[in-house]
Amino acid sequence: MVAAVLLTSVAFPTLAPAQASSTVPVTGGSWYWQEQVGTVEPPAGSPLPPVAPPGALPSPDVPSGDFPVSVAAGQPDKESFLQLDSSAIPAGSTVSSLVLTLHEDSSGGNLSADTATIEARAVTGFMTGGAQGAPWGNRPSYDTTGPAVAGKRAPDGSWSFELAPIAAGWASGQLSNNGIAFVPANPQQGQTYEVVWFGPGGAKAPTVAGSITPPAPGTPAAAAAGIESAPTDESAAPVSITPDSSGGLSTTAPSFSSPGAPAATNTPAPAAGRPVARARVSQIGSTHRAPPWGFYLALIVVIALIGASTLSLGEFGEPEPERQGGVLRTLERRRSRERSEPM
Repeated sequence: MVAAVLLTSVAFPTLAPAQASSTVPVTGGSWYWQEQVGTVEPPAGSPLPPVAPPGALPSPDVPSGDFPVSVAAGQPDKESFLQLDSSAIPAGSTVSSLVLTLHEDSSGGNLSADTATIEARAVTGFMTGGAQGAPWGNRPSYDTTGPAVAGKRAPDGSWSFELAPIAAGWASGQLSNNGIAFVPANPQQGQTYEVVWFGPGGAKAPTVAGSITPPAPGTPAAAAAGIESAPTDESAAPVSITPDSSGGLSTTAPSFSSPGAPAATNTPAPAAGRPVARARVSQIGSTHRAPPWGFYLALIVVIALIGASTLSLGEFGEPEPERQGGVLRTLERRRSRERSEPM
């Protein structure tokens, strides 16, 4: 029986903890256009109210729901801002990789896409989703001094952005996840190009893949992230970030308000680095940990004691204590012994 227990502990490695996986979906976004007419403010001190345009200018080269980045004659013309739900990245995590992949929409106005230079930067201002071709002055601010992630274009028209440097700022609390800005990178004089990507509801939606390692259980960072404590000798296992297939598009109607008008009340994607937010790790597959070896040792000792006690039992597996009879039976046994003794 002891041998069977040892064989079971060795022959079934499936008791070991399985690697978990989670998703960091793209939930929506907005894009802004240099040619879009915004609200015209009256001169300072004028009693006249702001003059709003009769309607937004249509953009014939960007299908609804897509996100463009373009340069016209060396000047930025269109910029896109995407929202990512990074709540699956607990505060204090180590972000090994977080690659966002975008796909060009052939029905959009792609122009010289192979010569385009586009980079991703962290959004620092308030951002709302659902704006398509909004006035240029309504763009949210973004970090111009922090990490800049250069996009890499593949021959099939897909673009990849390694967002790990930006996500590391979310996890450390140095940055709030207000979104990702996709802007032209150092456009050259006279350069012209346009890249149009599918949005979250498109035929080839954006995907995010990579790997993170949550803070070790029992550490202050894990406690701040709301991760249950565990023995300190246990190390945190890496968590794979897998592409989200739920199609979690979250946008609202386009907004063409002036820069001074109140912004829409869309709530931006939660930030992993905010200490007030509990980390929510959506795990796929089993995450049960294997029992410690001390458990198996204790089990072997118990089985050994049971085996030793079995050897002391009687023929039928039960003790055979001496039976005690009444007074009459005791006298009868004594009389029988006296008869059997020789005179």
